[in-house]
Amino acid sequence: MTVDRSLSDLTRDLAGNVGDLFRNEVRLARAEAVENVKEMGGGLAQLAIGLVAAGAAMTLALVALAAGLSLIMPMWGAALVAAIIGGIIAYLLVSAGRKALSRPSFAMPRTTRSVSRDINLIKEKTPL
Repeated sequence: MTVDRSLSDLTRDLAGNVGDLFRNEVRLARAEAVENVKEMGGGLAQLAIGLVAAGAAMTLALVALAAGLSLIMPMWGAALVAAIIGGIIAYLLVSAGRKALSRPSFAMPRTTRSVSRDINLIKEKTPL
């Protein structure tokens, strides 16, 4: 049994389906973004604690270096050498961190796949 539908009915149905499809893709993108942020949250807390511990350890190491160097040179010179070494290490770490942050790493692969599938489906089902 074939049902003859008018062009306006078909257009209205198509617009409604595309609207539903778009809303579903937005929901998927939002859910995937929230999931990524939650995963990052735990890692950021651990990173912050690790940075505080590393800062304390680095400070103690540089004080120990200055104390050791003070046995063979004046204390001010030993402290200066330790400060220069600490500055070089800090510069290298900041440079590496900036480089790592410059790469886009926030991807939503499920949303990308789903949108790609939807576009292909629309192309296949829509006669020109």
